Amino acid sequence: MGYIISFTMDTHKYIVLFLVVLMGGGCSKELKLVSPAFEVKALQSTVKIGQPVQFDFEGDADIVTFFSGEFGNDYYYSDKDSIIALERLNLSFQNQVRGQGGTAPFCQADQFHVLVSSDLDLTGVPVDEQMDKIKKAKWIDLSENYAWSPLNCSSTNPYIASGVYNIAAHITKNKRNYIAFRYTNRPNTMANGKSAIWRFQALTLSAVTPLGTTVLMTQGNAGWKPFYEGGIASWMSNSFDLSASSSAVTMRGPLTTTETYEMWCLSNPFVITDTNLGHNPGVAVKSFIDKPIRSYSHTYKKAGRYEVVFIAMNANKDGKNEVLRTLQITVEP
Repeated sequence: MGYIISFTMDTHKYIVLFLVVLMGGGCSKELKLVSPAFEVKALQSTVKIGQPVQFDFEGDADIVTFFSGEFGNDYYYSDKDSIIALERLNLSFQNQVRGQGGTAPFCQADQFHVLVSSDLDLTGVPVDEQMDKIKKAKWIDLSENYAWSPLNCSSTNPYIASGVYNIAAHITKNKRNYIAFRYTNRPNTMANGKSAIWRFQALTLSAVTPLGTTVLMTQGNAGWKPFYEGGIASWMSNSFDLSASSSAVTMRGPLTTTETYEMWCLSNPFVITDTNLGHNPGVAVKSFIDKPIRSYSHTYKKAGRYEVVFIAMNANKDGKNEVLRTLQITVEP
């Protein structure tokens, strides 16, 4: 028994399309992918800051990516997080000591100290209990790391620069930290000497990271606030003074000259944290549509030894092949 198959024009179109699909599927094959034939050489392996480094290429690749080895462009962090960590926390200021009235003919020694603490929280503490809280906190005395105005009881001593000291090891990250100046007045006796007037100004707190230096605090924005042992009534009206023009702080003795009293001057709290920059991206030297290139140059702005990485890649819809080429570059000052 025979069969008669009839086709309409629409049916014929579908059959033709079906055959085309079958033929296409039958001819489909994976595109051949080869590793890049790519080499790189540096004309100079040692250069000075600001002198370009030229890298010459042999061969070619579909895509070429460059990592200089500098912070933010380091192949080591291409697949892991890069953290901006604190390298230094520099504190500097100027100070001055001047004589004031008293019974002894010389100035008291050891009256003025600079300290830091990560152990203080005055939130919700009543005013009359704050001084006690301050004195019970753990403080690190940094005074020996700074230069101080000579103790000669002169009324004309100039300000002197304290120098710069890295306080990073003495603070705690992610906590509230304070800078304090402590003024101590002991009984004015021949043994102790007479109380003096101490001043400080031009304070700067700067954070140094691989990205550079950032000023975190200055004399003018530190928010200096005095705290008096025995209460403010035990001190002279001008025992603490904050200059409206220069923000210089003056600290001088209390009303009594027969007892030991302390006055503390605290900054606003500051918090130090590390910053996560995520993965380091490379610099695109050549893309798939670019013509072959024969060289590339880069200029370093900081001295050091850098590991340079070039990634050469061939890619298509079926995958990718890549090779890494590594060089060492030394940058001198």
